[in-house]
Amino acid sequence: MTILGSFPLSGSAIGMTLRKRLFWLFAPLLVLALGFAYALSQSLILSRFDRQDANLLEAEAERLQNLLEQNLRRNLDLVQSYAQWDTSYEFMHGQHPDYLSRNADPDALAEMNFDFMVFLDLQGQVYAEQWQPPSLADMFALDGRRPANQSVLRRDILAQAKTLIEATEEDLYGALIEVQGVPLILAMGSIKDNQSTLPKAGTLLAGHFLDGERIETLQGQISGTLRLLSADDSVPGWVRLASPGAFNLNRVELSPRQLLDEDRQQVLLRFSNSLNQPQMIFELTRDRRLYHEGRKAIVIFLAQATGVGLFALLLIYLGLEFAILRRVSRMHLDIAAIGPDSSQQRLKDRGSDELGRLAQEVNRMLERLEQSEARDREILDAIEDGYFELSPEGNLLAVNRALCSLLGYSAEAMLGQSYERLLSPGDVERARQDFAQALANGEQIHFTAPLRRGDGSLGHYETRFSLIRDGQGHFAGFRGILRDVSEQVAYQNQLLDMAYRDSLTGLGNRKAFTEQLRSTLDKAQREHGALALIYLDLDRFKEVNDRYGHDVGDALLQSIAERLRGAVRQPDRVYRLGGDEFTLVLPGSGSAAAEKLAARLLSELQGAAQIGELHIDFVTPSIGIALYPDHAQNPQALIKAADSAMYEAKRERNRVCLYHPGLLSSSTQSG
Repeated sequence: MTILGSFPLSGSAIGMTLRKRLFWLFAPLLVLALGFAYALSQSLILSRFDRQDANLLEAEAERLQNLLEQNLRRNLDLVQSYAQWDTSYEFMHGQHPDYLSRNADPDALAEMNFDFMVFLDLQGQVYAEQWQPPSLADMFALDGRRPANQSVLRRDILAQAKTLIEATEEDLYGALIEVQGVPLILAMGSIKDNQSTLPKAGTLLAGHFLDGERIETLQGQISGTLRLLSADDSVPGWVRLASPGAFNLNRVELSPRQLLDEDRQQVLLRFSNSLNQPQMIFELTRDRRLYHEGRKAIVIFLAQATGVGLFALLLIYLGLEFAILRRVSRMHLDIAAIGPDSSQQRLKDRGSDELGRLAQEVNRMLERLEQSEARDREILDAIEDGYFELSPEGNLLAVNRALCSLLGYSAEAMLGQSYERLLSPGDVERARQDFAQALANGEQIHFTAPLRRGDGSLGHYETRFSLIRDGQGHFAGFRGILRDVSEQVAYQNQLLDMAYRDSLTGLGNRKAFTEQLRSTLDKAQREHGALALIYLDLDRFKEVNDRYGHDVGDALLQSIAERLRGAVRQPDRVYRLGGDEFTLVLPGSGSAAAEKLAARLLSELQGAAQIGELHIDFVTPSIGIALYPDHAQNPQALIKAADSAMYEAKRERNRVCLYHPGLLSSSTQSG
């Protein structure tokens, strides 16, 4: 594991090769040029092709309108030839009873491409009629709607024709209408004599249905796919088209173009009657042929341009490869081969160009560097402190003789190894944090920790280290000075032990107890926990000193201390306050756990003590217990409560007493 795994490395390990730099220099330019060409082709060429496709679609829609107009014009010409014929005028006045059989028989209707012909009198009633419509099954039905029968269809055609006749004053007119879901072309004309000098005798209606055959014929006359639909107002943005003739009662509107996908486009032609009632819609779909071909042409152009660009890039690369890069690679290999064990090694390039002069300067720099390194090595080997250098990953790169002597390793055994091998696991994370802080702040860091020597022993060392930066100011590692401070640390530990250790029993003294109680109580307050304090006093201990002397009393105290250590799980929580008073700090314990431990202490300490040849069996403990937060909120109050409970226990001796204000709760144990 490295000490700075999250920090960037420096030097050639992260550097981009010259070949990659050249690639990233030319490749973006090529991509930018191709992207610009593509954007230009999209905005200029393809948009122009798209506009042309739109114009062709609109022109085809106008062509469809003209075809329908021509069809209507033809029907009107035929209707006019019958309506303004003296024989027809006389027929409406009761003459020529064989008129229909001679002039409007089924064969004549079929020749004129009419499916029906109806003569209406001046009151709009049917005077005569001839029908030969296709069967209902053969009729084209808008959205699947079909009339119930031919009679219903006839009735509605006549009704709508009368409505149109009443809404216009023209003598000759026609319309494209929809009746009961069936589309048809209707032509109408006033029945008059040839000279139009006599009063109007009625109205002639004639027309044909747009069945599948007629729509297929219409489809064959236009470029695109044609579909006939019911009228719909859901499409916004209709534009009215001009009608070539005043004889057409239809209002014709064109919808905005709609792109169905990359290859198809569509417009709608809506036909409304003279009452502005939508009748039907012709849906015209056409391929975006020019747009599609333009896309193909652009793809071919971009592919060719890419090929030319890549070929140019290859030529540039080959020129740089043979003229520059290979020489640079050889110089790189020569420089990489130069190391501590390869003195006097130099670059072999002897060219007279810029690269050759660069190689000469590098050789002169190497000579100066070797001289400087020799001086530095002599200085470092002469100092008494250990010197080391670390890589960014934490591996030893350089050591002096003093460091090897202080740690008991050879230089060969240390170089290339991680500094973490010298530390205990508990100090590794602290060292990493110090190294990270030095890298973040650029400050010199002091670090003290035990290090593992070559013989397996531990010694305490103090280190001061700082950053190493290369010529460009980039982080390149650490350098530091190491001193042996084992004697100072041992002396400090001895002083610390003397300050916090009872010299007779080896337990913590009053100072240690006071600090421990304060810190444990602070933690309990922060974490909303509990704490129990046990005070223990030896009954009749003064008699031991009076009878047998203080030496025996001291030996008895040492025996009691050992028993206490063996009776608790955390012996470092046991303290001697002085004389025959002891105390225990129990973090996280309530009354039940404290009383259980106190009972165990009574059982352990009430037995006789053997001091040399003396058998002492009259010394018993009295124990008082106080709890946080039940009995006190601060160290002084808690000590006072435990001490009060202990003195209450001493009234009867050899028992445990739990502190209670006013009324003490006790549990007596017999010995």
